[in-house]
Order: sequence, then structure tokens, then C-alpha cells
Amino acid sequence: MFYVEASGSPYEIGRQIGEATKLAIANSLDMLTARFRHWGEAQFERARERQMAYTEQRAPELVEEARGIADGAGVDFRWIYLASFYASMRRGPDGCSNLIFTHSPDGPVLARTCDLPAHEGKHAGLALVRPEGGMAVLAGTWPGTTWRGTGINEAGLAVGGSSCSADVPEPPECMNPHALPTLVLARAESVADAIALLGSLVSPRWGANYALVDASGDAAVVEKAGTHQAVRRPEDGRLWCTNHSVSEAMAPFAIDDPEKLAESRDRFKAIGRLSGKDEPGVECARTVLSYTGRPGAVCRYADEDPRGNQTEWAFIARPADGVLEACFSHPDRDPWHEFAV
Repeated sequence: MFYVEASGSPYEIGRQIGEATKLAIANSLDMLTARFRHWGEAQFERARERQMAYTEQRAPELVEEARGIADGAGVDFRWIYLASFYASMRRGPDGCSNLIFTHSPDGPVLARTCDLPAHEGKHAGLALVRPEGGMAVLAGTWPGTTWRGTGINEAGLAVGGSSCSADVPEPPECMNPHALPTLVLARAESVADAIALLGSLVSPRWGANYALVDASGDAAVVEKAGTHQAVRRPEDGRLWCTNHSVSEAMAPFAIDDPEKLAESRDRFKAIGRLSGKDEPGVECARTVLSYTGRPGAVCRYADEDPRGNQTEWAFIARPADGVLEACFSHPDRDPWHEFAV
């Protein structure tokens, strides 16, 4: 794990991040861009035009940031671009769990684990960026990418997320799945703003669950795939999601993978059970994120996990305070560190 701060224009933010993380970028590129190692410039430009025009038109600042990362790290722009935008244009792993408390003695709380296949290694870090004329964002990221889609911003919005079991018809064009929540944290000041922004954009066909809570305690889980979008709201001050859609609107698009769905539903049930046992707040969130029981482990170890996933890191956000507590591995074992936006 790493922590980095940057400020300025999109290019300057990228250059500062690239300089600070350049020793980690090569390892990350080995995993993210291995499929493209034999691509020439012409093939790269064709893929960029066909697959990334939608993202570039709606988020040109991320392309400029990618140029800055490349220059700061001394890496060819093509590799940073492919890592940030093209490598993730496929179905994501079925990991990550999210829990929201709308009101507690600690204020609104969003707790999340980031779970990924163990064979990918651990690459994630935390970035605090202060863009010119924009909101400061404190969010998880990967070296060599512009990804900052889960965390908090200075307006008091917290965003989590996980992949979703939906599989809708392929949209003609769509937003890169990491660029989409990155834009939400950069541009939305409230849950209402975030829902509206998500509704204006097209996601990839396999979709995602976006967990949202703001400083006022407004909260939602947005289940989104392609142009289809459903919004779930809290019950009794709690709301959570794992890696399947729950809403009736998304039910027709559920995937036919009983094993994957069973594992996600086991975690969903465990979060619901555990989060209702104690007083809502940070301590209860830590208990939930630390759960290793089976079935339904929220804190995951690869040698015991039916999907071969492991918890890479976890966070607990308190958007009303502008605070994010991060655990840089397994929350049942490792310490928490506090950061502020």
C-alpha cells in the first residue's frame, strides 16, 4: 500500500502521482497490461477510438492526468492509458462488500472491503488530490491509473462499490467502469447529485453496485448496468450490498452462475445479520468488516475463499467529518489508520 498527495491541474496531479509511485507502477502494469504487450501504435489507436471515445468525451481531465502520470513515472503514455481505461473493460471480480449506517453516534458511516483475486497481488493505495477549481477527494487508487472511485470528497459524499451480477445487452458505447465512480466523487456533492450523474452516464453491460451516503445521512445503493439503473434506499438506517443485484428492476438481467451468486448472497446475509446486532457506528462497522466466519466471510483469505479472493484493503468513511479510516490488508488482524480530506 502507499499514500500520496497531489494538487493542481489534471496534468500536474498526474505528474506528482506518477513521480511518487513510479517504483510501484511497473508491477501494476505487469498485471493490467500484459494482454497488450504486443500491440503496436496503430492497434492502440484503433482500440482507443472504438472503445474509449465515450469516456474521453465525458472525462477529458482523466486523459490529461494519465499523460501526467506517464511523464512523472517515465513510462510511455500508451501503457498508462491502457492500464487506466482499457484493461478494465471486462467483467470485474466478484469481491467487495459495502455497509452504510445513515445515522450513528459517529455520524453517517460507509464501510467497505476491497476483495480481489489473490493471484493479482496487492497494489492498492490511497490518494488525496486537490484539483484546481474542484473538490478535494480522498480515495483508493492503483499505481499507474487515474482510478479514484471509492472514498470521500470534501463536500461530504462517500462512495463505495462492488461488481454486480447483472448482464444487460451490450450498449453501443459506455463509460470505463473505473472512470464512472471517479467522476462521481470528483463532481457530486450529495447522494442526489450522484444518482443524477450516474443516471446520465452509460456503464458497461455487467454493471456495478454503487454505495452512497452523504453528510446529511441521505443514502442509496445504485444498481447500474448499461442504461439500466435501480435505486435502493435504507431500511431502519442500514443499507448494504455485495456482488449481486437485489432490486426487482434488475432481476431480469441476473447472470446464470449459481456458485457466484451463492457466495455473494451468503456475504449479504452475514452483513445484514451482523450489522443489526450492535449499535450502529464505527465499532459495529469494524466488527462486520472483520468477520471471517463461513459461509459469508466479509474479511477474506484466499486459502479459505471459495472464489480465491482475498481482502486487499478496507475503509470506514465518516463523510460528515471528512475522515476515512483505512486498514491496509485484513481488518480482523491489521491496524486502522486515519486520514482526513
